[in-house]
Amino acid sequence: MMFKFMGARIVLRLSDLMSAFPLMILVIVTGSACAEEQGSARNELRQSVELHLKQLDSQMLSERVQAERSLLDLGPESLMYLPPPELTPSVSVREAVKRIRVQLERRAARDSALASLVRISGEMTLAAVLKEVTAQTRNRVELGTDVQKLASQTLSVEYDNRPFWECLDDICQRMKLVSTFDAQRNVLVLGSRSPKTPVELAVQRSGPYRMAIHAAEVRPIVGNETARLLRISGKVSLEPRLRPLFLHFAAGDLSAVTTDGLKLQPWNPAARYEHPVGDAGREVPLQLDYVIPNGESQSAVNLRGRLSVQLAAGTERVVFDRTSQSAGTARRRGGVTVRLREVAFEPPQGEEIQAQIKVTVSYDAGGPAFESHRTWMFHNVVYMENEAHRRFEFTDYDTLLQANGAVGVDYRWEHLPSPATQYQFVYEAPTLILDLPLDVHLDAVPLNVDAVTAKPRGTSK
Repeated sequence: MMFKFMGARIVLRLSDLMSAFPLMILVIVTGSACAEEQGSARNELRQSVELHLKQLDSQMLSERVQAERSLLDLGPESLMYLPPPELTPSVSVREAVKRIRVQLERRAARDSALASLVRISGEMTLAAVLKEVTAQTRNRVELGTDVQKLASQTLSVEYDNRPFWECLDDICQRMKLVSTFDAQRNVLVLGSRSPKTPVELAVQRSGPYRMAIHAAEVRPIVGNETARLLRISGKVSLEPRLRPLFLHFAAGDLSAVTTDGLKLQPWNPAARYEHPVGDAGREVPLQLDYVIPNGESQSAVNLRGRLSVQLAAGTERVVFDRTSQSAGTARRRGGVTVRLREVAFEPPQGEEIQAQIKVTVSYDAGGPAFESHRTWMFHNVVYMENEAHRRFEFTDYDTLLQANGAVGVDYRWEHLPSPATQYQFVYEAPTLILDLPLDVHLDAVPLNVDAVTAKPRGTSK
């Protein structure tokens, strides 16, 4: 059998088709069954939400209370079927929906900070494995241009709800690859290892974190002949889908104990450290300094303690359609409120228009995440969307206000296709700012033995 596709001639033998036919049927039937099962579950969830929403408007208090509890029991998955409170006509139902949405959105935000799990089994190409990992975890992983030839290589995997970082490290080890984070595209790129690839002395995977130690060097301290400086360097990585703001810890939060039981003192015991994370970054360099007595013959240390990363979690779409684009209109999601201050569309000039929208974004709680040098709120996703769901990014913006827990921004668009009535304004806002701890537990981090065993003061060289 021969036919043409895109100008190429493809030849298929009937025997090949017949031998593949049972497998094709199995794949089609299995895929259809899964899709049908998922569709049935979503329809059942939607019907449950609609039923409990009607019960929220009951004349009986007991029924209203039970309906609210039942909606909370359905979990964050029901958020897609809950109407925005401002579109609910009944005042009592509106207030109940507000309470329910706040709790479910906060629960969803906290759940989003848990480790992503991967479930894949069987033999497939490396490209297919990475595609499935990306789909299941929402962490984008791609092959670099230098290793595209590996895309078609077959890989046997057995990941039964294994954490994302474990799966990625397993793939990299077996395929002799290394991952680097592309901050501009928010994607982990797998490339070939080279002599310049940092050696990892110790690795810990915990939840959405991956902590790697690259060096543990002993250096002389100028003017001090009784002790030396132990500098431990590494990197803390988070899953790409997350949005970290900054990593923070105190010197006393992390202890270094030699394998012989000697506890090392921090170089600066009173120090507090904060490492900001770039607006598109997911990796934070880490440096820990300790004092080690001269003459101590140690080969490794154990690290214990806790770090914390402040995250902007639970991003939600806040939508203002053309019927609600008026000054003073507000939308609330979780612990954040987005309010329109001014909306202006310039008269069309030809087939194009200009738009200007001023908004205030305020959170229920302020704190370190909103200090004046933080810029993360100015990098939230903001766009116009037309009826065909095409996005139009803003051209420019100005800061109007920055306070504890709130910002005001003036967004402008140029060269928008007219008419103005086709657009809705979309602001994607994290609904919760939370601290996500990393409990450090690294054993036997090897030291630079030659430097550590330096002879004490007074001995000959």
